[in-house]
Amino acid sequence: MHSNSTDSRRDVALLAAGKMKQMVLAGARLLGVWLIVLAVLALGVEAVARVAFPYVPPSAWDYRGSRPPAYRSASFFSQDFIEESRSHQNWINPPNTRIIYPGDYSGRWFNVKNGARLTAGSPASADRRILLIGSSTIYNAEVPDEFTIASQLQKLINRHRGEQVQVVNLGASGVNVAQQLERLKTLSIGAQDIVLFYDGTGDAMQGVFYANFDGWIVEENRKQLNNVIARHRPAIESFARHSRFFNWLYAKSTNYLPEHLKHPDQIRSLAVDSREKLLRGLLETDAYVRSQGATFMHVLQPDLFTRPLRDFELSLVQNHFLTMDGIEPALRIAHAEFASLTGVLKSRGIDAFDATALFDDVTEPIYLDFAHTNDVGNRLIAKFLFDALSKSRSLSEN
Repeated sequence: MHSNSTDSRRDVALLAAGKMKQMVLAGARLLGVWLIVLAVLALGVEAVARVAFPYVPPSAWDYRGSRPPAYRSASFFSQDFIEESRSHQNWINPPNTRIIYPGDYSGRWFNVKNGARLTAGSPASADRRILLIGSSTIYNAEVPDEFTIASQLQKLINRHRGEQVQVVNLGASGVNVAQQLERLKTLSIGAQDIVLFYDGTGDAMQGVFYANFDGWIVEENRKQLNNVIARHRPAIESFARHSRFFNWLYAKSTNYLPEHLKHPDQIRSLAVDSREKLLRGLLETDAYVRSQGATFMHVLQPDLFTRPLRDFELSLVQNHFLTMDGIEPALRIAHAEFASLTGVLKSRGIDAFDATALFDDVTEPIYLDFAHTNDVGNRLIAKFLFDALSKSRSLSEN
């Protein structure tokens, strides 16, 4: 009797186990079917996306790594160069300051020491220095050391001047005139030195695009640190490289136009205010440099929007990872307001030059985004700076 009861319970258990197994298998089959359906749908969406949407490089480094027009003739181009260009940058911001400068680095194409990028051909010591100060458009992370504006200016000085002059590359990412002056006050300046500010675009960006001239671009970037996209950017960019649908979704979700840039009158008002504050900053800089017994010079820089766009430059504007939506109207209106700046500085006795028309007749690709130039553009800028220094007789003064 006991044996029959045990057998009965075992049979029930086996039956229950069998039914459970059948349910699990049925559930697995159903899940498999749904996964196949979802996979087919995903592949269908991806196929349609690949036909409907163009690929947008999801970062400046992806774009540059594709060897765009501005890099087509660059002898130094390689994926290793692009990787070092991206990875070597380590920007230092001392506590309680708005100063930005590059951290030391020793590499194949990039070398930084004591907050200054290496200037190729620079004499080990010299009685005179040109302290070349500006934003990332002076630092020139787009090219190797020998092709920076500073290095090409040094080459011209070495070739055409008998005197020993050292060009110091003090470019730093995202700085405006107030930050340039703040950093300048931490440097030793000799009585024969020339302090050359090359700027304008960064100040227009901060004052007009960000609508906060007294702020700074690093501060604007820090506001985004808790943004979900900013915190997971590497993973998101990886998905965007491999999925055209995700690429389109990423581009759409990160492209927005700041409210004030929808109103031309507000843009113009910000541009006027930015011009006046930039002027005050440059006058303050000139007074400080003169107090050190040195010479000050200012050059208003060109960018992608200081002249009409070329057809091959349209992709730079269409990709908002290179040129954010709203930058074009912000900079074009700012340039119109900044046009009088050089004349006002000259009337105050300051050596000032306007380089915004420098690339008007250049027909080859020189821009890698809305502001940064390749080796060809840098060579032309260096020639402009050399001619400006010669016209001002700064290099001949003792």
